[in-house]
Amino acid sequence: MNTAKFAIGLMVAGVALTAVPAARAAEGTAEATTTSTTTTTTTAPVATPSDPATTPPAPTQRGMTLPGATPEPAVETTDHAAVVRRFGIGYMGRRTMTIDPAGNTVDAPIIGVRYWLDPMIGIDAGIGLLFSGGSNKMGDTSTDLQGYTVFMLHGGVPLALAGSKHFSFQVIPELNFGVSGSKTPPAAAGGQGNDLSGIHFDLGARAGGEIQFGFIGIPELSLQAGVGVAFNYDHAKTTPPGGGAATSRNTTSFGTSVGNNPWNIFTSNIAALYYF
Repeated sequence: MNTAKFAIGLMVAGVALTAVPAARAAEGTAEATTTSTTTTTTTAPVATPSDPATTPPAPTQRGMTLPGATPEPAVETTDHAAVVRRFGIGYMGRRTMTIDPAGNTVDAPIIGVRYWLDPMIGIDAGIGLLFSGGSNKMGDTSTDLQGYTVFMLHGGVPLALAGSKHFSFQVIPELNFGVSGSKTPPAAAGGQGNDLSGIHFDLGARAGGEIQFGFIGIPELSLQAGVGVAFNYDHAKTTPPGGGAATSRNTTSFGTSVGNNPWNIFTSNIAALYYF
């Protein structure tokens, strides 16, 4: 009986000794499995970067637009920018000069061209001409009317200092030089009249605006107006027939170009151009 009990005890002890290493081995396998699983789950392949030569660059940020704000138009979209390096031809105003010592005046409209070298600086050049004459006839007697000859040169350098979509503010330094001549009707039939001559020079500047009609689809057409200040010099002379003593008059002035009458702004200070 005691021998049987001793044998059973040995068997139980052997089973226990065998189970402990097996359990420890199972725990080791489980830990290895857990570690392998964790490593596999948390490790992700790194994406290969794209070739920089084939990747387009990111767009450059040029600024921030506030909510509800309307961005200013680009310079290239203004009517003024569209006529840079193009010729404009048209009416550049009317210039007046004294032709005799009595203070009588003649004038000539200036027709010229404008060319913008760049968006800021341009060149104006124009010429004014006037030729007039005629005669009256009563029966067999014909009497010449007083005729005039006027020649005027105009030059300027318009400077576009500011502007918007259809408007540019300009300051224009300018000068004008002209000569004139005339002959008065004779005092008696068959006689000769006096010879008249005049010289004019002015130098100054005007400030004003040029409006281009892009808002109605004609950005090539412009209308200009302005006021300014100028120095003026006039010399007039009357020479009687037969080589008598001549009478002359010299005048200088410095003042605004508008003149004494408010409607003068619509004569000598208005210009209209068409750009080709």
